[in-house]
Amino acid sequence: MCSRYNLTSPEEAVRAYFATKPAPAFPPRYNIAPTQPVAIVRPDPNGVRELALVRWGLLPGWVKDPG
Repeated sequence: MCSRYNLTSPEEAVRAYFATKPAPAFPPRYNIAPTQPVAIVRPDPNGVRELALVRWGLLPGWVKDPG
């Protein structure tokens, strides 16, 4: 089951905490719901942390077309 959460820290604070390189801008959000873009920290192909915007949600295994 997917839920909702918030990310209200400034972009600079998130980058500093996770020691990531510059990233796409994201505004503070108080009610992030499934299918909305959200900032995550992940390793890039070189293993360096990056902050990226991705679509958040649950995609069941039986779905053939994620659109």
